Amino acid sequence: MEDGNPFRYGAPVEGESFCDRREELVGLTGRMRSGIHAFVLSPRRYGKTSLLLEALRRFRRSGGRGGYANLLLCTTEDEVAAAVLNAVVREVLRPVGRARQNLEEVLGRLRVTPSVKMGPDGSVSLSFDPSVGAARWIEVREDAAGLLESSSGRRPATLVLDEFQHVAEVGTGGLGGAFKAVADRVRHGSLVFSGSHLSVMERLTVGRGAPLLGMGETFRLGVVPEAEMAAHLAERAASAGKVLSEATARVLYSRADGIPNDVQWLAHGAFEAAGRSKTITDATVEAAMAAVVSRQAGLFAERYEALSAAQQRIVRELARGPVERVYAKAFLDRVRVANANAVTTALRALSDREIVRRGEARWQLASPFFRAWLVDQLDPA
Repeated sequence: MEDGNPFRYGAPVEGESFCDRREELVGLTGRMRSGIHAFVLSPRRYGKTSLLLEALRRFRRSGGRGGYANLLLCTTEDEVAAAVLNAVVREVLRPVGRARQNLEEVLGRLRVTPSVKMGPDGSVSLSFDPSVGAARWIEVREDAAGLLESSSGRRPATLVLDEFQHVAEVGTGGLGGAFKAVADRVRHGSLVFSGSHLSVMERLTVGRGAPLLGMGETFRLGVVPEAEMAAHLAERAASAGKVLSEATARVLYSRADGIPNDVQWLAHGAFEAAGRSKTITDATVEAAMAAVVSRQAGLFAERYEALSAAQQRIVRELARGPVERVYAKAFLDRVRVANANAVTTALRALSDREIVRRGEARWQLASPFFRAWLVDQLDPA
């Protein structure tokens, strides 16, 4: 690593930077090999995508064929259709070697002909004219499913659809139900639907009327257990020549609320703050916390100012600590909200913006760094 810092945050991690989620990896790769659909749900920054990519790497090493599509940037039906089909063609079927002939065979099985671009390395990129019409996008998704299914007859095949919650906002009424038909066509392969907006994903997968109800097994990601993460942090620090004791690693874990990305972020800052010292101490962790909060202060101020007055009062109260009874009179009085419905509305809006989350039956701020910034504003030294 160029800067010598062994900790990575802000993007999916792999290899030595991946803190092994053994149970989830075994379960997810097992479903991929068995042709069983799965759902992976977690809040953002919990390492969901890192888990998905690691599971895909292990699945491929065992002989499977796997594709990955991130739907985060998809806003229209043609973009969703292209993302799904590209993942199947480029990563599952992989028309290389006899690329042109193989690609012609694939295109011959599609009812809607895409535009094709081929890179110098033989990579393929497919796109569609948006004017094709909404009814034809169903055919594109069904054909992609058919290609995946035919591939799974030769060896296990899987397709991972990350940030799947975005399909709920695409098209008239969302595309959740449309993917039920896609999944029904994949009887031997596996589809993995993954999302970080829990309320939307739950609306798609659980409860009465959920379009994907009962279609596969659900994996819910929590934080990596403290002991496992502390050992990982100590090992990574040692690999770069610094000592991080288990006790200090646990302090670091606690300060970052155990959220995998934020733990790595704070660890990166602590390694940096240690400078030439060979030891990362509790004081180093606190210095790193202050540095991270200081660098993000402008963003946090903008985030706070964009909230309504009632939402601001609620986040200020949650900054002082998690709250279980948000509908109790004491809490309503402290945040000066008229009734429980007003609290529900505010919390839903704050949750949609990923400012608050509900965990272990308590409401709390989603970011430990935003919370630390707020505490500084409320109780300046």
